Amino acid sequence: GGYEVHWNELLKLLIVVRLNLARVCLVKEINDANGAATQASLALNELKPFITKRGVVRTGKKLVNMRSDEPHSTYFEAKALQAKAYFRLGSAQLILGEYDEAVKSLECSIGSTKEANLKVDTGLMRKLNQAKRFRNDKIERQRKKFKLLFSSSIQDDNRE
Repeated sequence: GGYEVHWNELLKLLIVVRLNLARVCLVKEINDANGAATQASLALNELKPFITKRGVVRTGKKLVNMRSDEPHSTYFEAKALQAKAYFRLGSAQLILGEYDEAVKSLECSIGSTKEANLKVDTGLMRKLNQAKRFRNDKIERQRKKFKLLFSSSIQDDNRE
């Protein structure tokens, strides 16, 4: 917070470690989706200064200042890591049953992948379709429950 930010090997390593921790938390034996979401969010936070624009780094406590001496390759590296972080976050949110957020995160992953000039993975598309399917199923269940609730209350009113 408020310190000068530079893209270097140590920062990249920190981000990669967070993403790997998120992946490990999603393994069936550990099954810590909250931990995975936390690590992915922390990785996204570390990437914030570098993903605004090519060659520009945001600095300062609220990331309102800009420094424009960063190589363009930094932007593409950061975007690739951002895509991975959003994928991990979306995967965790899917497990947690936060389907709307999972869809948003996975769509952000696709956007970041394209901005990094990379090919969108079919596994990512499958996960996004799964999240959309689960979200739609949840909406349908809520709609049926709502309909049933109101139809029973109308019947109660008619009996009185």
